Amino acid sequence: MGYMIWVLVPLVAIIGGLIIEYQKNKMKMMNMSQRNEEEVEDVRKLVNSLKTRIENLEAIAAGEPEEFKTGAGAGMSEIEIDESSIKEENQKTVSNLANKNRAQ
Repeated sequence: MGYMIWVLVPLVAIIGGLIIEYQKNKMKMMNMSQRNEEEVEDVRKLVNSLKTRIENLEAIAAGEPEEFKTGAGAGMSEIEIDESSIKEENQKTVSNLANKNRAQ
């Protein structure tokens, strides 16, 4: 029976070390996953913001094509928008201008 203790002590130490290492790796992976989720969310916000800015630029270009080609205009202040209902307004403007151009 005494020899069993000599076998069990190192065995328990090895298994305990493996369990501790497993838990450390698990925590590390959870932190990396959380960081990746935050980065993905930041990229989603950026993409949505850029889509809105592009829609605004399309509305500007469709509204005053000659002014847009020459580069005249207010610059960044004309492009920057607050992300409210401007999307619907831009779609209506582009649609109306396209219908006018087709009618001509």
